[in-house]
Amino acid sequence: MWDVLKAAKRLQDLAQELEHTTLTGQDPTGQVRLVMTGHQTIQAIQIDPALLKDPEALEKALIQAYDDARAQLQRFVIEKLGTDLPFSLPGLPGNIGLA
Repeated sequence: MWDVLKAAKRLQDLAQELEHTTLTGQDPTGQVRLVMTGHQTIQAIQIDPALLKDPEALEKALIQAYDDARAQLQRFVIEKLGTDLPFSLPGLPGNIGLA
């Protein structure tokens, strides 16, 4: 019971921290960057104008930048919570969520 209460407190603290967290994801070439909040809201997108001429490359780069930011967010959450919660959290890899 105590473990669940401690875990709930950690989750509450993390939720507050995520309100003020931003992550910047980018595609491997650095032509697309996006800024995402800890609540997965996209705040800004920067696109190299050269990509505007190639819609397929732009689409791929946007997806890669989003995936990068989301992976950073997952690592951030795992770093803050650890992997020893007494229950799993959907959407997170490993011991605390879905693989």
